[in-house]
Amino acid sequence: MSTTASRDKGKARDASHLNCQRCNQPILLDPAIANLSPSTFSLITSALPSTSSQSALSPADKLAALPPASQPGARIWAAANGFASRHQAHHNVAESFVLLSDSVMHPTPSLSAGPSSGQNPSPALAANLHAILSSRTPISHPLCTECTAMLQSELQRELEELTRERDAYLAFEKGIAKNRDSLRSRRRAESETLGEHDLEGTEEEWQALHRRKRELDGEEEALKKVLVEKEKQLAKMRQEEERVKLEEEEMKREEDAFLLRHSALHSERKALVNKLHSARTHLLLSQRLLHHLETTNVYNDAFQIGHVPDASGKNGLTVGTINGLRLGGRPMADWDEINAAWGLVALCIDRIAVKVGCTFERYKIMPLASFSRIEELPPNKAVYELYASSDLSPARLLQNRRFNYGLVALLDVLKQLVDFGRHHDRGWGVGNIEIRKDRINGHSIRLPGISAMQMPALPSMSIMGLGATLSTETNDGSGDEQWTKACRGVLAVLKRILVVESEADRAGRA
Repeated sequence: MSTTASRDKGKARDASHLNCQRCNQPILLDPAIANLSPSTFSLITSALPSTSSQSALSPADKLAALPPASQPGARIWAAANGFASRHQAHHNVAESFVLLSDSVMHPTPSLSAGPSSGQNPSPALAANLHAILSSRTPISHPLCTECTAMLQSELQRELEELTRERDAYLAFEKGIAKNRDSLRSRRRAESETLGEHDLEGTEEEWQALHRRKRELDGEEEALKKVLVEKEKQLAKMRQEEERVKLEEEEMKREEDAFLLRHSALHSERKALVNKLHSARTHLLLSQRLLHHLETTNVYNDAFQIGHVPDASGKNGLTVGTINGLRLGGRPMADWDEINAAWGLVALCIDRIAVKVGCTFERYKIMPLASFSRIEELPPNKAVYELYASSDLSPARLLQNRRFNYGLVALLDVLKQLVDFGRHHDRGWGVGNIEIRKDRINGHSIRLPGISAMQMPALPSMSIMGLGATLSTETNDGSGDEQWTKACRGVLAVLKRILVVESEADRAGRA
């Protein structure tokens, strides 16, 4: 009992450490084989093919069965190839084997193990099964999965070769049967005996061929079963291939859709980038325009104040100009130019007052270009023109008198603006600006009189009390010069105010 148990334990250890008989790689048995029960073992061994039996005919008997004419050549060939010696050696080796009974190969379990212990799986049975398979088949066991697949491929090739061989045997058998039938019919017809070349083979050879045929048929059936199994596997693989193809087509459609979306997004992004560049260019141009507008002073552009030499050339006298229009310089400058210049002066004073928030007392400026006026506030409501004319009518002479009053009123408004700048520290209220009644810096703003127009005296003028003025200022031409200097003083004050306000605006934007 102890010897048997130790032998079983050794086999169990060997079964747990098995190697493939072809590639010598370690393998792991399937649980169904590793835990093989005796009943399953018996069922498997009973289904295994028995050992192939040797031919019942000896080489000498086979030579004797040959036709007499072929026997000498066959004996010489057998002697040269040592066929008889190999047969004898094979016979001696075959007789050295001893067949064991089933009780010796897997002994019955002991009675002390209990009635149900005979059905318990034993790892030793797997080792015995491998030994039996190796002895009854030309293949050593166990084998790994890869070697089994290679073996199946080899068996498939052998099946094809055996099938062709079987077909050849069947065709040969049919030919022999046909020849035998023809010989029998000929023998019956001619009642002649067969010659030495009429026999196609002995009965033993025919029996051997039939046995070989049955063996090939059995192998063919087994290979057909293997072929059916492989065809099932092939069908499954084809189904898997179809599924993979469908998935590939679906992925292809998704990829095409993705590429279309990507192309659309790329086009949209390109359009947005172009819009962005256009917007940036527009922004840059707008910023440049804004900078230009911010650095531009509207008042300096609208009211360009300067001076030019007097056309008469008296003592290097200069005449003030606003936007190129001379203010003063009589009699060389006509009244249309002077009236337009006074209109610009009235507009400049009014706009500056609105900008700085100055409200005038007693007067209101009405800038109307060459026909500007200045009005007294209620209750007087008098209107004074800021334009004159060289017309000789009495109405025009009275208008020129109102023109003098208008110039005095305009000078008063300018004085209020300067006082406003001083009171609010505007910067342009300081300096040697002296405005008093009708004089600015000591020069009268009043029109010198009709004598400045270079016209002859009329009787109506003496009646109106203007004759004395005419006679005194005709002899002295300094009245126009004083009036021109007063006009230039007005423009100088406005120029200073515009410069200071422009610098203040530029500093405020910075």
